Amino acid sequence: MKLNLVTIISMLVYVTFTSCAHAKEATEFIALLKKHYENTSSIKAFSLTHSYLGRSDPYQSWDYKAPSRYKAFKVTDIDLEKKHYYQNVVHHFTGGLFYDEVHFQNNSESLRYERNGIALGKGVIKQSMTSFERYKNLTLMNLDFFAVRPLLAEADVGDKINFQLDEAAGKVTLIHQTSENKPIEYVFSQSPLRLLSINNKARKRIYIYDNYRTNNGYHFAHSLVKYYNGDAKPSFITRMEKFEVLEQIDQERLTLPEGYNTILPERNSMLSSREIATDLYLITDSSAITNTLFKVNGDNIMVFGAPTNNKSSERAINTIYDRFPNKKINAVYITHPYSDHIAGLLPYVERGAIVYADEYTIEAIKAFPRFSKVINKFSFETLTHEQMLDGVRFYVLENSRSKRQSFAYFEQSGIIYQSDFLEVAFDNTIAELLPNYSKQFITFVRNKKLEVSRIVGHHRNNNISPEIMDKSYHANTM
Repeated sequence: MKLNLVTIISMLVYVTFTSCAHAKEATEFIALLKKHYENTSSIKAFSLTHSYLGRSDPYQSWDYKAPSRYKAFKVTDIDLEKKHYYQNVVHHFTGGLFYDEVHFQNNSESLRYERNGIALGKGVIKQSMTSFERYKNLTLMNLDFFAVRPLLAEADVGDKINFQLDEAAGKVTLIHQTSENKPIEYVFSQSPLRLLSINNKARKRIYIYDNYRTNNGYHFAHSLVKYYNGDAKPSFITRMEKFEVLEQIDQERLTLPEGYNTILPERNSMLSSREIATDLYLITDSSAITNTLFKVNGDNIMVFGAPTNNKSSERAINTIYDRFPNKKINAVYITHPYSDHIAGLLPYVERGAIVYADEYTIEAIKAFPRFSKVINKFSFETLTHEQMLDGVRFYVLENSRSKRQSFAYFEQSGIIYQSDFLEVAFDNTIAELLPNYSKQFITFVRNKKLEVSRIVGHHRNNNISPEIMDKSYHANTM
């Protein structure tokens, strides 16, 4: 179809008029929003208390076929001017695992410690000084009047903000082209005026705001549902419990409590191996965050515990072959199908190792999404309760951490290798609250009258003594 000059000019005039009209509408609506949020624009420091249900990874759940949700309670204090923050987050994970962590940043340091002591004991993790920005941004999205601040701060409204009106629904959509040219979509209701949702398409994050109520003189959404990475079900279901404006953060919250002074070493690639019993070796690094055992059986080697990823497994394999270059890794044992215990299996499998595990764990490994294209490379041997193999007794238990979970008992040396049954911090701090599955494990060991000399934990502590196990038994349980 050919267009004459008059038609072309008419179209240009229409487009220009429409663009100007939309720019005017966007400017007027932004002005309306600024007035609406005026009483929150001067807030520089605040405290937010909120609770939420997080969506667990299927491979961090009791049953991978029925993923659970974990509960969390969080108190966050933020000073936007001084760039200080304090956050106390309490997590209730599967089986009664209770984490009570605190992290903070002041002018000179950013640190993390744990109150329950189950993972870090009295140790302290040094964080990056960029932590403030990360936790600030995550926290601000929880409150609608903070979440819209980037939109209200846009200087070039006419060019950067697209205005769309749905009169029938009574909704306004603003599409903000940020300085990185990544669009963020904001949807508002007109009557009453309030934020309904934000869609950050570049980050694949959707936020749904609801249940607007007044708390401490401020009107905001007390319900927030978050969808991350295209999730069809909510990633987080959040409830705002309390909001309070602060003059500044209490200085006690920005310092370590008495008794916390050991900076924990970071995970590193310098692995070492040492013999802890006849033909039984421990692989770890200075952090002891991950511990692996291997047992020499003639010309063959059986590995107990695959690290959390392929790269870490490759380092462990190289450490083994540095010590025994003429032997072969023919087997790898897995306690239960949590992702941090099976994700590093492939390097062993590609070298011909057979995966030893209980029936349920093997079933879960076969269904693990990351293995969907390579599962034909895997060979399995099923372990049964109390089975004996090359001097190692395997016990398969039902427990509240995983539908099936096993541990290995080296009868000759009295050493137990286990993961997640009993977690003890590096400094042997006794947790204030112990998961009920830990007490179940200790009870089982006692009832079986296993002569234990040492317990090697896959995480953090590779030398848990019988005395520490007994002290842990007397802790309170969840």
